[in-house]
Amino acid sequence: MNFDKETQIRILRVASDRQQGRDVEELDSRISHVMDMHPEFEEAWSMGEMAAYPQEIDGQVVSPFVHTVLHTIIDSQLRTGEPEFVIKTFNKLRKQGMEEHEVLHAIIISFADLHFSSFRQGKPFDHLDYESRLNYLSYEDA
Repeated sequence: MNFDKETQIRILRVASDRQQGRDVEELDSRISHVMDMHPEFEEAWSMGEMAAYPQEIDGQVVSPFVHTVLHTIIDSQLRTGEPEFVIKTFNKLRKQGMEEHEVLHAIIISFADLHFSSFRQGKPFDHLDYESRLNYLSYEDA
């Protein structure tokens, strides 16, 4: 998934399909799953394109669109096992006692920080740096 208009439209369509009780495709079902984890975003989806903009939700400033895309990217990495160090980190943190959603957010933070800093600097995503960051994650740090 990308942070583009096409993805934004897809996410809004999934939100509408969920609200209307319509069936969704595989990728859309993964997006829907992420939406299920974040009921606090429900109101934002009714705002259409405005859901892409940061807003205060439950005392935090967040873009429901960006957050959903990040969750979906990590979900895909876990489901495909690529890169494999993501699933290793996920399993390690779960064994340390972290709740599943906390683990996802810890991985998302590492991915997002690296993704957006690479993007701002015009550099390619550094998979070795990503692996290194995930290797250092522990329940005590969260």
